[in-house]
Amino acid sequence: MEVRTTRRGCEHVPVVVLGAGAAGIAAALALGETSILIDQRSSVGGLAGTLERSGAIFDLGGHSFHTPHPAVRNLVFGSLEMFEQKREARCSVGDSLIAYPFQKHFRQLKDPLVVSDCERGLREADGGDGALNFESYLTRRFGLGIASHFLLPYNRKLWCGDLSRLSVEWARERVAAPEGIPELFRERGGSRLPLQDDTLVAYPALGGFGEIARALAEGVHDIRLGARVAEINIRRREIVMETGSSVRWDRLVSTLPITELFRVIPEGPANLRKDAASLERLPLRLFFVVIDRPVSTPIQRIYTCDPDSPVHKIVINHNSSDSLRALPRHGISGEMASSGWPQEREPALERRFVGHLRKLGLVRPDDRLVEISSLAVPYGYPVPTRDREGIISRLKGWLEGVGITTVGRFAEWAYINSDEAMHRGWVTGSALREAVA
Repeated sequence: MEVRTTRRGCEHVPVVVLGAGAAGIAAALALGETSILIDQRSSVGGLAGTLERSGAIFDLGGHSFHTPHPAVRNLVFGSLEMFEQKREARCSVGDSLIAYPFQKHFRQLKDPLVVSDCERGLREADGGDGALNFESYLTRRFGLGIASHFLLPYNRKLWCGDLSRLSVEWARERVAAPEGIPELFRERGGSRLPLQDDTLVAYPALGGFGEIARALAEGVHDIRLGARVAEINIRRREIVMETGSSVRWDRLVSTLPITELFRVIPEGPANLRKDAASLERLPLRLFFVVIDRPVSTPIQRIYTCDPDSPVHKIVINHNSSDSLRALPRHGISGEMASSGWPQEREPALERRFVGHLRKLGLVRPDDRLVEISSLAVPYGYPVPTRDREGIISRLKGWLEGVGITTVGRFAEWAYINSDEAMHRGWVTGSALREAVA
């Protein structure tokens, strides 16, 4: 890579990549020596990072690796040893714990009246084509029974309220079809399909999910961590760091949340800054419980619509690999959309979470709980509101015009997983490498 020094003493790099998460690392790998990768954190991984608490391993949310992109799979499996197994997920409904997804396994419920409701609604469902919002889609595609007994309360819990504000275009990639409609998660190309009860998922053979980012980052030409951006000057095409150092670029790839990107671009038009600020996100609160024993269940995920529990998803991360199962202490985490219980303080929410784990039998009366804690994650889910597509189109259009490409989950405000972010980062980096060659 040709790194020039300008008269003002700052570097000049063909392509600068901001953010060392999945999309940024993949973009930097594709760009090779034509780029540098910058992140404000002291470690790589972003939202797909891992932490250790009292001897237990937790990810920032529940992560497993599965992708319809063969190139992404080859990249990951070629960088570190991975462990594969069948996905074990459940839905918690009342006093029943049934196989995931609910809409394919509702007949396992203990209450025959609820099963009858679901059967009747499914017969009356019309497939959901033409639905104008997510709430309407759930009711029309699955029928009122399946919708009212699980899909609506679960998604209201996840998305914190009114589902009619959400768009529909993402739903068929994330929400599995009802019983009688076969689906197979694609592993050899094409668009994403929802996870099924027999989908094979992968995880690092050693350590947490963050090991993927660390392994991939070893192949990046130039990574600079602990570097926080203070300002991006469009006219000079210059990034000024909080330390006062600066880097000039011909092209900039940003994987930062697009809201944060516009915050550090003073020259951004006022109407677009307002557009960016209007994008809705869900912050999360993650709860961590460390048990002084291995868990006694093969389950990896539990999705719950229980109104007495603050969380919508429970992650038993130590069932992600044999190496984690072998550890003497195991961790169970819960994911809560943090605006869902605004009236309660953390200790009360933690007690509710532990109570729900006891109800499910995941925590026994005689268990010694080594640690109960929680962590705020400001950027959890980009909310796919009905105006999101138009807003992102306007923001990305202006940014491309000034030499900035945005790619990644919050950079595009897209409800995508780390594998899709990696795929988009790789495609973006590959195209720019040809352009600057």
